[in-house]
Amino acid sequence: MRIKEAEQELQRIADLIHHRISTQADFDHAEASALSLKAKLAQQQADVIVAERQVASWQQQMDDTIIRAPFSGIVTSKNAQPGEMISPISAGGGFTRTGICTIVDMASLEIEIDVNESYINRVEAGQPVEATLDAYSDWKIPCKVIAIIPTADRQKSTVKVRVDSTTGQANFA
Repeated sequence: MRIKEAEQELQRIADLIHHRISTQADFDHAEASALSLKAKLAQQQADVIVAERQVASWQQQMDDTIIRAPFSGIVTSKNAQPGEMISPISAGGGFTRTGICTIVDMASLEIEIDVNESYINRVEAGQPVEATLDAYSDWKIPCKVIAIIPTADRQKSTVKVRVDSTTGQANFA
């Protein structure tokens, strides 16, 4: 509003100078006033942009304090303690922890099994198996073979096999 008024005043004085009614000093004063108001507006617009970016930076810092998991599940182990520094990326040593906890998706259980190498020729991908855990001997878990890990443990003479639960949610018998 004040810029428009200053520009109109500048135009009036320019017309008066053209008709030799006003002085050059009046014109210079009106021009400086209009330019000053335009510069103040530009500065205020820049200040708004800086403030918006600062708010966005603070919002990001606040969002970084929220811990989100890539899937829903159950926490099976807590690795970080209150007060420890954590980071989503490896910091290359020091006192920064990259993993806070271990989460297990109970809808897609995977089990690693050590199979005696003399029996590994009987195992193939997609084969149905039934897993039983030592802690829950009555719980029979229907599974299928996902993969045979192509490395053997020489000390135990075993090969690791990964199996996937086909039942979905854990079900105790």
